[in-house]
Amino acid sequence: MSFNTNAATTTGSGTVPGRERPRPDGAPPARRCIVCDGSDRRSLHGARRGSLQRCVCGLVYVDPLPATDVIAAREDEAFHGGLRDETAEMFSAYYRNYPEDPVTRGFRATVQHLKQLTGGGRLIDVGIGTGLMLHLAREAGFEVLGVEISRGAAERARQEFGVDILVGDFERSMLAPGVDAITMADVVEHTRDPRSFLARAVELLRPGGALFVAVPNHRSTVYWTADIVARLPLIARLAERIYVPNHYYYFTPATLARLVGDLGLRVEQVRLESPYLGRYQFSWPVKVGLGTLITLGRLTGLEARVEVYAVKP
Repeated sequence: MSFNTNAATTTGSGTVPGRERPRPDGAPPARRCIVCDGSDRRSLHGARRGSLQRCVCGLVYVDPLPATDVIAAREDEAFHGGLRDETAEMFSAYYRNYPEDPVTRGFRATVQHLKQLTGGGRLIDVGIGTGLMLHLAREAGFEVLGVEISRGAAERARQEFGVDILVGDFERSMLAPGVDAITMADVVEHTRDPRSFLARAVELLRPGGALFVAVPNHRSTVYWTADIVARLPLIARLAERIYVPNHYYYFTPATLARLVGDLGLRVEQVRLESPYLGRYQFSWPVKVGLGTLITLGRLTGLEARVEVYAVKP
């Protein structure tokens, strides 16, 4: 069975239906939590420090959200290194001459685990980055397709790895169901509505198909420190290095597993891992500080990244 890559995609209206409640001051409606549907929340860093809200269930999210076209523009800007200079090499390093480092080995391990869960078949990678995950999955025997909102990222991945990419909104992509595996590495936190986004993946998976989701872990030493720093006037802006402008949701292991399970998937594994800093262009004090926090996270079980593997019954 082959992918249909000629289908068109459409852009949504930019609203998140069914999760809003009116505000008495006439401001845009406050959104309900996409995990527990609750409205009991508080400002993460105090009322005057931005739009981050923490729900009682543990999810942190941005309210109000930017418009859909703003989100798409930020993703394209991030691909070209415009949002954070220190992340630019994370893209440039992982094309056809990619190194065998912790990032590559992590991708290989993900692909092999998905193959064990599903036996192989069709794999969709949503939010392709450089296309390396697709390339490694194809090497492992999967038939692969990428779905990507950034046209620049899609074109570069085609050039570097010769992989098929569908450009557009994953939720509205004209893809046939019966997919064996779907991967979303560092993608869900960039979306307007993770519940709807993940629900589309559930629709596309065949029974027995597997989903892989990886996001930053808000229950970690890195974010714990950032939340303290954000409340200190003289150094509050340092927290912006962690709370980046194109992340709109911050999950914990519990909230991510709960959301995936609520959508009808059987959670097979929740695992924590530490990000690899070798390709980030931080100043040495920042890199030493982050490295120390990541090491503490590894020692205490509060690592900075969470991964979920789930199977459709």
